[in-house]
Amino acid sequence: MKIITDNLVSFKPKLVVLVVLYKKTITESSTICSLLLQNMKLFELELVVWDNSPDRCPERQLNDLSTQFDSFQYIHTPENVWLSKLYNQVLRNRSYDYAMLLDQDSHIPVLYFDRLNAALFNYADVSLFLPLILNNGKLVSPGSFVYFKGKHWKKIRTGVMSSRNVLAITSGMVISSKMFWHHQMKFDERLSLYGIDTSFMLGFAKLEKELCVLDIGFDHDTVLWSNPSADIMLSRFRNLKSTWPKILSDRPVAMVLAHFYSKAVSMKLALKYQDIRFLK
Repeated sequence: MKIITDNLVSFKPKLVVLVVLYKKTITESSTICSLLLQNMKLFELELVVWDNSPDRCPERQLNDLSTQFDSFQYIHTPENVWLSKLYNQVLRNRSYDYAMLLDQDSHIPVLYFDRLNAALFNYADVSLFLPLILNNGKLVSPGSFVYFKGKHWKKIRTGVMSSRNVLAITSGMVISSKMFWHHQMKFDERLSLYGIDTSFMLGFAKLEKELCVLDIGFDHDTVLWSNPSADIMLSRFRNLKSTWPKILSDRPVAMVLAHFYSKAVSMKLALKYQDIRFLK
């Protein structure tokens, strides 16, 4: 693979940044606040804020944010559109070079755009770029797909590598428009929340042999890595279980392993929360 190091400053791709909000305003989103600290001159930037909150974001916040980007769109869907569906709607219906997916609770380091721009320039034939994602200091993404589920990496790996059996959460990933226009790839709209990233990564590996892990990361909060209430955990665990038959439909052995694994986890959660609903 040829690495180009000259004339980096002249490389200015169009980057669509999609931020999904839920029950938070623009000013309450750590993602958007840290996004505004980036070196925006490195890209032609289009910001799309998709708001799944019941209430619309205050107009003043929208007006203030719109002046910071080359183009800006705010989409409010109080019916809470599935992530897979909104990803497809945004990424398959506009012109861009790369798209960056973000949730509302990430803390993006100041030099992230600088590192990203350099990677896009040096590895122009790579179609997926992944940041290192940390939760309470622990690396949670990227990871490996083992049999039927994800496994955390024990050691950090960066640079261009094989895409085979690599998993990553969607927040922070940067995807070339090639995936949606040349390969006609889509996010699996049978999935509402969990499993979207796994399905995408397994599908990506069938189409592209390599991806790049950036040598920079950011902190990210998520329910499954915290200590949620029994009601919240039950809802999320049921959603997670429902994804396996869809993701593993072409892997019968993995599906059997996932079935027995879910039984074991159900028992573990029932004991932890003292709640028999996890066994149903």
